[in-house]
Amino acid sequence: MIGNLYKSIRRFHFIISSPLNYIRWKKRRDYYRNVYLKSEAWQRKRYVVLKRDNWRCKYCGNKATQVHHLKYAKYNIGKEPIHWLVSVCKPCHGKLHR
Repeated sequence: MIGNLYKSIRRFHFIISSPLNYIRWKKRRDYYRNVYLKSEAWQRKRYVVLKRDNWRCKYCGNKATQVHHLKYAKYNIGKEPIHWLVSVCKPCHGKLHR
């Protein structure tokens, strides 16, 4: 609960402190979610990561169905190296984003 409040406060401060930066961030986020994650390039990279990790979650060992970014490419969406990505199961991925 406190973590979510902290995130909300940080987001609010970000919006108030620089509306232009917020607009840029929102455009990048929307592009990432709506375009890049649906692209063939992402599907190939996702497959390579899952295969590398033997389709196993790096955190619990269950069957992995998703790929988690440890870091994001700051300026070039989609240019993250493979070692920044790990295979995860859906429950572990949810925990990582809370």
